[in-house]
Order: sequence, then C-alpha cells, then structure tokens
Amino acid sequence: MRAERGSIAIWFASSSLSVMLLVTAAVLLLLLRNGLAPFWPSDIVAFDVHDETGNTSVLGTILDEDARSVIVDSGDASNGNGRYTRLAIASIASRSTPEDAYVVTSSNGSIRYVRYGAAPSNFDTVSYSNRLGTGEKLVVAVRQFIRFVSTGPSAGGVLPALIGTVTLVLLMSVLVMPIGIAAAIWLSEYAGNRRRARWVRAALTSLAGVPTIVYGVLGLGLFVHALGSAVDQLWFAQRLPAPTFGSGGLLWAALTLALLTLPDVVVSIENGLAGVPRRLRDGALALGATRNEVLWRVLLPAAGPALITALILAIARAAGAVAPLMLVGVVKLAPGLPIDAEFPYLHPSRQFMHLGFSVYDQALASGDAYDGVARAWSCALLLLLMVGLLNSSAILLRRRLDSRQRSLDVMAAV
Repeated sequence: MRAERGSIAIWFASSSLSVMLLVTAAVLLLLLRNGLAPFWPSDIVAFDVHDETGNTSVLGTILDEDARSVIVDSGDASNGNGRYTRLAIASIASRSTPEDAYVVTSSNGSIRYVRYGAAPSNFDTVSYSNRLGTGEKLVVAVRQFIRFVSTGPSAGGVLPALIGTVTLVLLMSVLVMPIGIAAAIWLSEYAGNRRRARWVRAALTSLAGVPTIVYGVLGLGLFVHALGSAVDQLWFAQRLPAPTFGSGGLLWAALTLALLTLPDVVVSIENGLAGVPRRLRDGALALGATRNEVLWRVLLPAAGPALITALILAIARAAGAVAPLMLVGVVKLAPGLPIDAEFPYLHPSRQFMHLGFSVYDQALASGDAYDGVARAWSCALLLLLMVGLLNSSAILLRRRLDSRQRSLDVMAAV
C-alpha cells in the first residue's frame, strides 16, 4: 500500500513538473513569436476594392483578418483615412503581392508603401519585401532589431530604456548585496537562535510577501520626500525650489528595489553559510585562525555559490518590478541618460526610462494600438533577454565557484 501511494505521489509530481515545463515553453515561444514579428518583413499586398464609393486600390501589409474584414496597415499619411484601413471581405475584388511594391522608412520610424514610382527623397531605407527570400528577410529582421535596440524613441528604438534598466539593476545589486551579506552573517554567526534573531527571520519572511507597490509607497515617502528633501536642503539649497534629490530618480529607485529584494538575498546567503561543512570551521580554528579570519577567509569563500544565487534572485525579481518604479523615478521619456560620458558619469538624481515600464506604456497607453502592442511584445522579449544574459553571467561565475569548492572539499577530505 505504501509503495502504491509512493508511486502515485511520484507520478503526480512528475506530471505537475511536465505541465509547468510545457506552459513555460509555450509562454517563451509566444513571446519569441510576437516579440520578433514586428522586425520580420511582411508581404506587401495590393487590394482592388469595389464598394458603394467606387473602385479603389489599397497597398499595405495585413495586420489582422477574419471572415468579415481585413485590417491593412497602409502606411503613415498614405491616404486620407489614416494609417489603418478596414476592408470588408465582400468588397475585395482581388488581392496580389506585386514584386514592384516596396516600403520606405524614414529616420523617425514612419513608413510608406509605394508602387510604380521612385522612393520619396525624405525617406532613408527602401525594402522590396515581396522579392526577398527567407535568408534575406532574416538579414533585414536582424538589422531592424539592432536598430530597435541601438536607437532612441525618436527613431522608434528603446536604447534609453535598455540603458536605464541595466544601470538600475546593477546599482541595486551593488546596494543590496553588502547589506544582505552583513545581515546574513549576523543571523548565522552571531545571533544564533535567540529571540531577536527569530523575530528578524519572521520579519524577513513577512517582507518577502509584501506587494511591490507597497515598497513603491515606502520609497516615495522615505527616500524621495523625507531623505531627498533633506539632501536638497543641505547640499542643493541654491537650486530650490527646483528639486535635485527631492524628486524621483535612479538612486531612490535602486534603494527601493534593494529593500524589495533584501529578504530573498538574506535568506539565500544565510542558508549558504549554514551549509558550509563544520570541519572547515573547526580546521581553521585549530590552525589558530581568529573568528573573523574564519569568516572572511573560509566561510564567505565557501558560501560563494550562495552569494551568486542571491544575486540571481535579486536581479530576476528587481528587473520585473515595475509598480514601485512608477512612484520613485521611472518616466515615459527622460531628458538624459542615467549614465553617460559627462562627469560624474553616473547621475543618481536623474529620472530614467525602463523596459518594464515601456511594456506597460506601449500596451495600455499608446495612441496606436497595433503598433503599441507590437512594441510591448518586443520590449518584453528584450527585457527577458537582458535578464537572461545577466543571470547567465552569474550562473557561469557560480559554476566556477562550485568547482573551486569541490576541490577544497577533496583536499579537506584527504
């Protein structure tokens, strides 16, 4: 009977894991498909329309189609009806993909579909989509993605948001890791199991479940209004009433995210310190090392993988936390970058753009629903790629530390 129950439990656990993996794979595939779709050259379709107003021709790409109608992107200001045209299926006399049709794109991202003529002089790039093979379309898609990543909003890109996101995550990591390491050391090595330590652990567990928007309100009140105003009064009084640190900015956003990720960091590092073999401590003490020397030269290096794990958790949670940033510094369009070639290079008081906020803004607040939703998918994909790159770098470092730790264990065993 026990064996049967165990088999059922194993089957249920494996089935649940399989479902989770399938759902994760489906979400990733959906994100890849929709995130890369805006960069793939679409076929240019020519429609001959017969309706009550007469015979007309419409040239563009198909955005959506059902049994009743077709929605066509006919380009910016290419007709008097706006960029998007809805055509009833019953009114379409014919459709084709002519090879002489092409799309021209300007430096600000506006497009026009042209046929039977030369490209307008005020447009930069020309693409004959209908003539391209799969390999050529892939090259065009890569170029458009690079342009999307390497240009600003005026050219349809997200470079300021990408720089703002990376700078925020790195600054948050620099702030949270020393605090998290210090707190974990105190809990693991000095506090023991006393009542005060139990209260701290309980508080950390509770803080891990607090909604992110609460941290945003805390950051707004504590950092921006209280601490920021005090800093302005002390060091930037000549600029008042215009605030310097008394408004949302990069530093306050990083501190807010540091508070948000601190519980995960402390718990992960404390568990890592607790997992260090006792023989390493005893051996170091037996050789005459002091308690501080054991901590800095034995325990922390041995717990290196746990430190990297804590960093990975912090990056993963902070990169997707958008709600608190909306209260402490993120904006739709920032006048400058938080990091640039101007001294002091890092500007902690500046407002900044963020990929996560761009997803929200493009999906829900864009004036162009079709273009906004497409850009939101692309920003979400880029955010996922950025987090994956940062986490992959940390994982590689953790593997190196794991290898070093296994070597130390072998030497200690010998």
